[in-house]
Amino acid sequence: MPNTLRFGNWIAASWDRSEPGLHLVLGITEWIYRGTSPFQEIVIARVEGLGLGLFLDATVQAVEADEFIYHEHLVLPALLYHPAPRHVLILGGGDGLALREALRDPRVEQVVMVELDGQVVEACREHLADLHRGSFDDPRAHIVIGDARHYLKDASERFDVVLVDLVDPYGVEGMALYREVIQGVRRVMVPGAIVTTHGEGVDPPLHLALRVYALLAEQFRYVELHRQAITTFAGDWGFILASNEVDFRQVPTATLKARAQQLSGPLKSLILDRFPVAFQWPLYLTEALHRIQETRAYIPEGETAGAVWLYPNSESGE
Repeated sequence: MPNTLRFGNWIAASWDRSEPGLHLVLGITEWIYRGTSPFQEIVIARVEGLGLGLFLDATVQAVEADEFIYHEHLVLPALLYHPAPRHVLILGGGDGLALREALRDPRVEQVVMVELDGQVVEACREHLADLHRGSFDDPRAHIVIGDARHYLKDASERFDVVLVDLVDPYGVEGMALYREVIQGVRRVMVPGAIVTTHGEGVDPPLHLALRVYALLAEQFRYVELHRQAITTFAGDWGFILASNEVDFRQVPTATLKARAQQLSGPLKSLILDRFPVAFQWPLYLTEALHRIQETRAYIPEGETAGAVWLYPNSESGE
């Protein structure tokens, strides 16, 4: 996670520890909600030109102008690649936006969302209703407040699709968290299930999405990464699909499009004609993945997973 600064009517985040020179500053026109939970500072505000936004420890999680791009690419491919995604698990996603996308599929009978910070859920339920569109109150939705890792160890339920929407996998702690969650996810998946997650940025210098891809490739037979530019996140974001039974490259595009016809509302960002071509990589990414796998740079040695809400120390001021 970046270092963060908060001052006046601006929210700024600096990634200097991980990506030197990368900074993001957003101007706030209206502070709608500001609170501090046991885990983090929560801000919901209106951003100049971008609409409503959610910030955790001053780091942007979603803004109205382009959140649908992220959430369509995170959620819908996994659902559309599955022939019968009746039971869906979301890890994280306390804003309810991944939940909203999952509920668009009428084949979905139940969605369990496990979010660590109940204060995020309540703040977003009240103040981001225009974005989540009442998803928390859908009778198919079941909200669990708790640590995703504990849920994966104790749950008796099993799922067709698992959506991992946790914090970005920065640093040793973040990658250790993802490794533990990815290992735990297999316990709650039925045969034929699909897991999907975001991997943060694809490109240099960190190639974080490739590191998450490598973690999944240790656990699953079929793993694919597709990418999408997201303005608020300052670059291409990686989205990763994994399964032991579903060979994503063998599913016809026509099948995806037929299933998408059942969704409530049109696709605003996801272009199904891009699949499976979207799974092809340029040479520089293939070479980067080989380096990561050869050096096992994605595996945090001698570390245990940090808390789901973990952030580095930040400086703040008014």
